[in-house]
Amino acid sequence: MANCCICGRRIGGFGEDKHKITNDYVACYKCAPLFRKIINSETTEQLEMSEHELRIEIESKNVSREIIDAVENEIQRIKDSKQFMYQQEQFQMQKEEEIRKKRKAFMISTGYNFEGYKIQKYIDLAHGEIVLGTGFYSELSASISDLLGTSSKTFEGKLSQAKRAAQEQMIINAMTLNANALIGVDFDITTFSNNIIAVSANGTAVVIEKIEK
Repeated sequence: MANCCICGRRIGGFGEDKHKITNDYVACYKCAPLFRKIINSETTEQLEMSEHELRIEIESKNVSREIIDAVENEIQRIKDSKQFMYQQEQFQMQKEEEIRKKRKAFMISTGYNFEGYKIQKYIDLAHGEIVLGTGFYSELSASISDLLGTSSKTFEGKLSQAKRAAQEQMIINAMTLNANALIGVDFDITTFSNNIIAVSANGTAVVIEKIEK
């Protein structure tokens, strides 16, 4: 067992809450929350306040310069780690925003051109597939609709859902190829046993550019 490097309290076993500063220095359950507050700070103001609180606690105790340096290094390590995580989050948010903008501007057509645009580059075939179970209720509903000579809204809804999902997957695959449009888009529908339908969407991934007038 060790002693808390800050308050000197004996640290017990059995999973007692503590914070490891170095291999030689550990903070006990009373002092560890001061480090936790720095780690969990969500704003700069909270971080500065928590850091100030920890420094005051350390200065109020009769600890050696070596321990003070170790705690200072741990504070800096936590701050550097938080800064790195913040930068990673910002980078991820920027990438997600770029993807959203590209997705919003993405164009698709069952034809082979876009009015007012020219095709700069043909990249490759892009596709998306989705397999969807219609369920026993859908099958029963379709049978009743067939008997009555009406359309099955349940089946129609499932099919529309599958087509949208396959189309979105196709667009995502095209975007990974750095395309900004798809031409010649078509859908293939296959039915399997056990009320399973498969929908595949296919198109040619291209790069288009608006024609300057």
